[in-house]
Amino acid sequence: MVVNTWLIIERGSGYAASMPSADIESHADDVIQTGCLEAVRGMPAGRDATLAELRFADSLRRSAERLSQRSAEAARMQGASWREIGEAVGGITPQGAEHRFSAAAKERRSKASKAEWASKERRSTPRVGPSENRSHESERA
Repeated sequence: MVVNTWLIIERGSGYAASMPSADIESHADDVIQTGCLEAVRGMPAGRDATLAELRFADSLRRSAERLSQRSAEAARMQGASWREIGEAVGGITPQGAEHRFSAAAKERRSKASKAEWASKERRSTPRVGPSENRSHESERA
C-alpha cells in the first residue's frame, strides 16, 4: 500500500516524466528496495519475512498494472497512438498494446470466446471410465 502513495506522489509531481529512462529504472529500483525493507521491518529473517516480501511484490505488481492501465487510457485520451503506447511499455506491437490496454478489445475477445464456447459440440454420450473399459476388454477376450 505504501507503494501506491509513492507512485501517486511521483506521478503528481511530474518528476518521473522528466527523468531519462535509466534514471526512471534506478528510481523504481530505489522505491522497490525501500518498500521491501518496510514490508519486512521488525521481522526476523526467515519464512515470514520472505512471505511478507512476496506479498509486497504482488501488491506492487497489481499497483503497477493499475497505473499502466490508467496511463494508457489517459495517453489514448490525449491522442497517443497504439504504436506510441506500445513503445512506452517496452516496445510491444501496436496490436499488443491495444490487446493489453483497450477495454473495447477485451470486450471483443470476451464476446468471441463466449460465442466460440457456445458453438462447440457437446458430448451426447457419457465418457467411459477406465474401469468400464477393462470390463469391455475382458468380455472381448
